[in-house]
Amino acid sequence: MKSVTVAITANIVVASMKFAVAFMGGSASMLAEAIHSLADTTNQALLLIGLIRSKIGPTREFPFGRGQERFAWGLISACGIFFVGAGVTIYHGINSLLHPHTLEINKWTFAVLGVSFLAEGYSFLVAYRQKKEGDTANLAVLLEDGAALFSLVLAAIAIVLSQLTGQHYWDSIGSIIVGIILAVIAVFLIRENLEYLIEKASPEELQEEVRKVIESFPLVEDIKDIRMTIITPEAHTIRAEVELNGYLLVKEMEDSLREDFEEIHTFGDFLQFCAAFANRVTRTVGAKIDKMEETLKKKITYLKHVDIKPS
Repeated sequence: MKSVTVAITANIVVASMKFAVAFMGGSASMLAEAIHSLADTTNQALLLIGLIRSKIGPTREFPFGRGQERFAWGLISACGIFFVGAGVTIYHGINSLLHPHTLEINKWTFAVLGVSFLAEGYSFLVAYRQKKEGDTANLAVLLEDGAALFSLVLAAIAIVLSQLTGQHYWDSIGSIIVGIILAVIAVFLIRENLEYLIEKASPEELQEEVRKVIESFPLVEDIKDIRMTIITPEAHTIRAEVELNGYLLVKEMEDSLREDFEEIHTFGDFLQFCAAFANRVTRTVGAKIDKMEETLKKKITYLKHVDIKPS
């Protein structure tokens, strides 16, 4: 969450400065940068909403909590990048190309670019240090800030070329390129959030860690199937189908079974013994599985929901 809040703060400051310089100088690239920062601020605000709501715990209506809601808000944010950030930026660049206008470039133009680069750079470093598998919110900040840094350099080059050559189409081309970069990022983030919304599998190394713990249980003879998915970067769920060692199970009940067996004299006694044995096995298996699930959650803290079933 830190990377998102830092990015929002940085983009609010940067967007304000960019808009001021863009309106004073008439630069399409600078206006594109301002729109880019404003879109980033709005989109990151949506990411923050998703992060806050994803922390809502289990309820009667949502027994597993609302962890995956962060990906829904991430999807909305990515669509915003595509339609607002990329769409408006490309449109403005094309419009500026078709209807050229004189640029007013001064020291404030490059001062804003410099300050923006520092602010976006700091936000990028924070996001980079906090990157984690499945954290699409942080990934969005990382990609947006990376694009912003590249776009700032591109905007500076476009403005300089326009000033040196007197050809203002460089500035317009810079705006269009910025828009295309945003569109590519948006499509990538849309795909990433969609994958996690439809229960993406947990990383192989985490699955292997869980598999080893399950295999260490004496009662587990074999793992028939294991499905582990991501709820949030900090929470995973697992469904496992295991084959239990029947010999060990009966061994634990040996004394009580011997006593019951000695009381069998008729076929009716035998049927009663079988019914009692079936009930006892069912309760014993249930208790053993409950204990395995609790042990698994204690040993591997990122497992929030564990479901082990006998095959």
